[in-house]
Amino acid sequence: MLDNVDNAILSELAKDGRTSMADLGKKLSIAPSTVFKRIEKLKSSGIIQRFTIVVNPEFFRHSIIVFLSISVNPIEKPEVEHFLVRMDHVLEVYETLEPSDFLAKVRVHEIAQLKKDVLIPLSELPGVRDVKPILTVKKVKEQFWNIEEYDLHGN
Repeated sequence: MLDNVDNAILSELAKDGRTSMADLGKKLSIAPSTVFKRIEKLKSSGIIQRFTIVVNPEFFRHSIIVFLSISVNPIEKPEVEHFLVRMDHVLEVYETLEPSDFLAKVRVHEIAQLKKDVLIPLSELPGVRDVKPILTVKKVKEQFWNIEEYDLHGN
């Protein structure tokens, strides 16, 4: 079970995963060694899966983000899911309840590539009934965790 200290550490790391143990300790008014032990506990329990970076896509060719709403026959769902997971251009895949079966986030550098490398192979896959692309024009917000406010001192 997470306590206020664990929540505070997670919130701070979600803002900046490179924050040092000393800076976290200072900000949260706890010893850096406590921060280290807590982070190790969060990692070993599987709450923290990994540390990574966030790359600004505007600096790279693959800057068009498209969401795909995908409807499939229930029997072929596992095969379609496996196919999506293996596709290089697919960044995220979610199984959904309605109105489709999957929602996939795709990054490509041009619409022709989306059609050739993603839409055609996906549409030809047995069990795929419908693929509706939703082309984005601008990222308004991206956040990787709900950063909750914390108060370690009950204020």
